[in-house]
Amino acid sequence: MELKGVIFDMDGVIVNSEALHVAFECDILKSLGIDFPKEGFPEYAGLAMDKFWSSLKERYNLNQPVEELLAYDTAMRAKAFKQQEHFDTPAGVLNLIKSLKRAGIPLALASSSHTMVIDAIIDKLRFRRYFDVIVSGFELENGKPAPDIFLYAADLLGTPHADTLVIEDTANGVMAAKSAGMKCLGYQNPENPTRQDLSMADMVTGNFESVTVEMLQRV
Repeated sequence: MELKGVIFDMDGVIVNSEALHVAFECDILKSLGIDFPKEGFPEYAGLAMDKFWSSLKERYNLNQPVEELLAYDTAMRAKAFKQQEHFDTPAGVLNLIKSLKRAGIPLALASSSHTMVIDAIIDKLRFRRYFDVIVSGFELENGKPAPDIFLYAADLLGTPHADTLVIEDTANGVMAAKSAGMKCLGYQNPENPTRQDLSMADMVTGNFESVTVEMLQRV
């Protein structure tokens, strides 16, 4: 492929936040009287938040409407992440981002998280300057595993879908990227509490330090 654009997922890709999300979900469900396993459920990783709460409502027979649960989650999660003092990043991811920028390749960030959570993370990491486009799944009608978020991000970048590469760490994210007709690098984050099936990705790595721009251009 001729690499004309790269779209990064956020949670689990540029920041080791999946464990924080699962811990938050345990706390918020505990406040609703539900015991959520501390390791989470693999099928929920990377899922759009409306789909997440629709599934939980059915699984746990919650009385509240999905809209109410989603609003509660959004407000509480944004507050929790704003109060988080420090975020860790996967080794090598910042160097990869900088290498892509030096190569003149447009970059987007596309996350299922709410804009307030995205802002809290990328501002504390000081990563905003690296991305030409930042997209939240809350802006779109259909979230992951639907391809909408990646199609939208590529269109904002102005890059052809077939020449755009997505970097994802969840099965739902990889599915969304492939459904968008894009290439995908699957990142098997060792910090992710749920082991994800990334076999649909065009290439899988567990170490960003071994990934180069030239390697991505060969995908």
